[in-house]
Amino acid sequence: MTALLAALAWLAAAEPPPRPPQVYTNDTVIATVAGENLAEVSYVAAHCVALQRHLEFALNLPPVPGPMARIEVADVPGLLPTETRVGAGAVLVIARLGTPEEAPMRAAEAAAQAWLARVALAGGRSVAGIEPWTRQALAAEVLTQLRPSMNDFWYREARRDIPPVLADVLAGRAPAREAWLFWRALRRVSGPPQSQAKALIASAHGDSVEKLIATGGSPADWWLVQRADLLLSRTPASLGMRESAETLDDMARFVFDVGSGDQLIPGAEMPKHRKLAAVRLSLAARLVTLRRELLRQNPVYHNAVRSFGAWLEAFPTATPEELGRLWAQYAEERRQAEELRREIEAVLEAGPKAAR
Repeated sequence: MTALLAALAWLAAAEPPPRPPQVYTNDTVIATVAGENLAEVSYVAAHCVALQRHLEFALNLPPVPGPMARIEVADVPGLLPTETRVGAGAVLVIARLGTPEEAPMRAAEAAAQAWLARVALAGGRSVAGIEPWTRQALAAEVLTQLRPSMNDFWYREARRDIPPVLADVLAGRAPAREAWLFWRALRRVSGPPQSQAKALIASAHGDSVEKLIATGGSPADWWLVQRADLLLSRTPASLGMRESAETLDDMARFVFDVGSGDQLIPGAEMPKHRKLAAVRLSLAARLVTLRRELLRQNPVYHNAVRSFGAWLEAFPTATPEELGRLWAQYAEERRQAEELRREIEAVLEAGPKAAR
């Protein structure tokens, strides 16, 4: 009896076994998202919802029938940031979000990969055959859905950078921005949403997209032409620092024939030539353009743009002395804007740690 009581007392004092971690889930049309961190699960689910919006409203695509998908948000050693497995007719995507800087693209890629894998299986194709550019392109579409400013940012970056070769874009070796531009260019030439959707599904099934763009010419040439046309046809809602600087430099560059052929005239000397009709008309047109474009200018150059505008407004009637003071003020504002731009770019290039 004593031994029995001692055993019961020992069992009562023993610590209970640890409780298994709680797993949270969030069901979306794209996939069921699961993980031990509720915030991370909700974060990835939001990217799935954004992808579904793009597929439904931009491409008129219904939900994928058949195979289901599950995205597990977990840090599993030895796996890629986004790894896909298929078993029992279902798709499993394991996603590691990483740092705050890496998390948006990884969450978007997990959503894209889940949908693409479901499309491949529904068509009786292997997940391994999915064209790599599709995941990058759809992930980038998700980011522009959730962060609309990325549209202008990527267009601005692309106009400044040398385009990658088409082979790198299709193989997923180029930045995601370039796959996104390729997808946008492909959509422009594909016709109605149904045709765009067919092109995307074909690439998810492993069919080469080059067949669609090789219409009597080189696919590589098609890419360069369509990329340039896409970038030039879209006016950004706002300008970057360098774009504002270039716009201001163009407006403040004066080339006129004042009697001995075209020559570049410094702004401080322009008042001597304001009786010329060509000078008056050109500067009046620049003032109209500046007023129209003022709100699109980058804040770094706002004061310089306004100072130049004040000089343009005063140009027809002000005295040469007044114009000289206004031009000197513009030149000083322009110099200060350049200094501020260089400081900002230095901080951005150094990265978040240097900023802190």
